[in-house]
Amino acid sequence: MSEIAETLDRLVSFLEDQGIDYMLIGGYVLPMYGRIRTTLDIDVAAALTTEESFTRFLEGTERADYGVSLGSFQNPVCLLHDRLTDYEIEIWRQPDGVVWDDETLRRRRKATLAGVEVWMVSPEDYIVTKLARSDRGVIDEQDVKSVLEREDVTLDWPYLRERAGRAGVWAQLHMIRNV
Repeated sequence: MSEIAETLDRLVSFLEDQGIDYMLIGGYVLPMYGRIRTTLDIDVAAALTTEESFTRFLEGTERADYGVSLGSFQNPVCLLHDRLTDYEIEIWRQPDGVVWDDETLRRRRKATLAGVEVWMVSPEDYIVTKLARSDRGVIDEQDVKSVLEREDVTLDWPYLRERAGRAGVWAQLHMIRNV
């Protein structure tokens, strides 16, 4: 098993054993909807919506052999270091543009990545997350453009318009789409 496969397998097992709803949101999702590009870490949105659920999560990380940085409920992101594979994992409690609701969870998609079955953000929510980043750059916009250009990815435009509007990024999406 490759290191990325081992990391994903351990992470998915850990989150599911903890009963935490999650979805991959970063560069590892992109090949499913857009282009292939390199990424250095694994980005995961996790429904850690209460201080109690976050505390339980932190308690479990030590038993599962993860090191933790930025382990505060006030932080939107918590960094995990997989001590067995040396991978860095960003756990986003509040990813930019993502609304934790039943619709978001219903729309996420099951996929196999490196031989591991994982939940991935929907392509619509992926686009919104990329555009809503406070540190959005050219790479994020290129990622969005690559999703829009894929002929085999069908987007739910009414849903995307609603979510992009709510996140305040509809104008940016419209501009990228029409360039």
